This record gives sequence, structure tokens and C-alpha cells, in this order.
Amino acid sequence: MTGEQTELRFLTLAEAAIILQVSKRTILRMIQKKEVPALKVGGQWRLRESQLKRWAEEKETVLAAFD
Repeated sequence: MTGEQTELRFLTLAEAAIILQVSKRTILRMIQKKEVPALKVGGQWRLRESQLKRWAEEKETVLAAFD
């Protein structure tokens, strides 16, 4: 396989909560409202680390526009 390979890293609710400095319950609410990208794996929610980072950067850019 050629080209750049990126490692897929999925976060649990607890790991995502630590990164965003919110509770697991808040992350779950955000997922249910489709505010953050997530998927269910084996009945448990997972967030792809790269997508969560991209999502946070987009939110940061939008908020900076209002300053």
C-alpha cells in the first residue's frame, strides 16, 4: 500500500470528555443532538480522534469570527 497512512484512533466517551473538559453525560448529549461526530461500536459510542479535533477547530474558528 502506498501513500500516507493515518492511524485510526477511536475515543471512548470518557476519553473525549477529558479532552473537551466536560462530563461524559455532556458528550453523550452532544452525540444525541448530533453536535459531534460519533458512531456506535459494539453498542458503545466511539468518537474518531481526528474528527473530534477537526470539529473542535471548526468551532474555534466560528467563535473567533464573533470576537
